[in-house]
Amino acid sequence: MTLSPSRPVIEDPSWVLTPLTEVSKEVKHALILSSDGMVIGATEGLGRDTAEGISAMTAALHGAARAAANAALEAPDGTPVTTITVQNAHGTYMIMPAGARTNTFIAVAGGLDMPMGTVAHIMARQAKKLGEQLMSVPARTQGAS
Repeated sequence: MTLSPSRPVIEDPSWVLTPLTEVSKEVKHALILSSDGMVIGATEGLGRDTAEGISAMTAALHGAARAAANAALEAPDGTPVTTITVQNAHGTYMIMPAGARTNTFIAVAGGLDMPMGTVAHIMARQAKKLGEQLMSVPARTQGAS
């Protein structure tokens, strides 16, 4: 489902999300979101309200994780975070940026037996492809007559 027309347009996000959900039955949901917490695309089983809530919380989590990591590691403020992984008694939630300058992320939620290494590898591959597509959008010209 594509939910936010004011964000980067991905007419059919399934090419990004389907490989993530097909890797294991333990992968529950996947979504594409902007750094300001807007949903760009989500897997079919994730309702609109739930996807929007998760996206908003993910954006806040990413910002907090980046600030904490940079402070703890004495890194410059603009240093990006490459992956965030959160685990609890019910499973794992992973977040990865889609390119360095896209302000877009891929997130995957999975159960306790989700193969994290495999999912992380596929996430990285899909994030790279998505980032390349988002960066290849032609620039708009101003004042065209």
